[in-house]
This record gives sequence, structure tokens and C-alpha cells, in this order.
Amino acid sequence: MRKALLLSLIWLAGAQVAAAQYDPQSDQSNQAHLNRTDNRNNRSQGGQQGQQGHDTPQPPPPIPRCADLAVTALGFSTSIPGGAPLAAGEVALQYDVHNAGTSMYMAPGGATQTLSLEYTTPSGTHQVASAPLPPQRTGATAAAAGSVTLAQGQSWRGYMRMTLPMEARRWPLRLKLSFAQSNSPYAARISDCDPDNDEVVVPRSQLPPLPAPPS
Repeated sequence: MRKALLLSLIWLAGAQVAAAQYDPQSDQSNQAHLNRTDNRNNRSQGGQQGQQGHDTPQPPPPIPRCADLAVTALGFSTSIPGGAPLAAGEVALQYDVHNAGTSMYMAPGGATQTLSLEYTTPSGTHQVASAPLPPQRTGATAAAAGSVTLAQGQSWRGYMRMTLPMEARRWPLRLKLSFAQSNSPYAARISDCDPDNDEVVVPRSQLPPLPAPPS
């Protein structure tokens, strides 16, 4: 009898210990912790995949297509091939206006392009000579109403006649391209990509020799 009672007490004590160790709330807490850990891992993997997607290099933007007229001075001459003879004391400056852009240059009717040779002193800017563009053929008249085009990679070449004053030799000479937009509100605007090459300094080595003194 005593032995059976002792065994019953031992069994009861073991059951109480087992019941004390099992806590449903603790089990739910552990499960929730596992769920949060899985969610963080999933978000981390998703973020890494998204970051890899953003790191993919984007294609470069397309090159803008526009015209770009660039001016070059080719030196002075005492004659114009195929042109009228120069007067006494006159010289001619040969120039080149090149379309260095990525599309055709187009100027609507009524717009003009002018090339001028000028220099600047403390008293202001002085123009030596000017010439319309494109250069006019011998005997041709200006057609201001007509549109003007210059294909990519093509050039206008011509001569600018002038009498070079002595004062101009003492200052840097600039060959400058100027645009005049059309007065029509329906005409397209003249587009020139790079205005920095619309002007060039004429090297002093290109200046013509001094005229001989009168005898």
C-alpha cells in the first residue's frame, strides 16, 4: 500500500513538471518569431533582386540631330579666281563655312546668314567687310525670299572683298557668322548646335603684306 502511494506521488509530480514546461503562448510566440524571420529574409532577397535590376546599365540617350555651322578663315588673296579683278588697295579674304552638325542646315525664306570681318577697339566694334551666305555667283542677285539649305558635311566657300584699314592691323580680326531669323511667325527657327564655332580669330600670319607706298 505504501509503495503504491509513493508511485502515485512520483507520477503526479512528473505530470505537473511537464505541464509547467508546456506553454501554448510561448509556442505561439516562437512561431511568430519564425514567421517574422522568414518575412525579413524574403524582403532582403527581394531587395537584392531589385537592386540588381537598378544596377543594369541604361542605354545611352540618342545623339541629338541638329545643324552646326563652323567658320574657318583660309587667308587673304590679291585676286578672286573667276571673279572681277580687285581694285587698287583691295584684298580678298577666303572663307569656309562648314556644316559640322548631324543634320542638314535649313533656313526658311526671309532668314539670312551673314559673314563679317570685324575688330574691337576701346571705342567699340568696327566692321571691315561683310558678305551674305551662301556666296552669290557672278551676276546673281540675292534671293532673300528663298529658303537656304546646307547638307551635313558640306561647305560654303567664297571670298570677301575689302580694303583693310591700317588700324585693323593693330587689333585682332574676327570672322563672325550672324543669323537673322525670318519675320514670318509660321517659319521654322534657325537652329545652330554650337555657337562657339560661329566666330574665329584670323591669324596675324594670314594678314596681307602692307601696300607699297605711292611713288
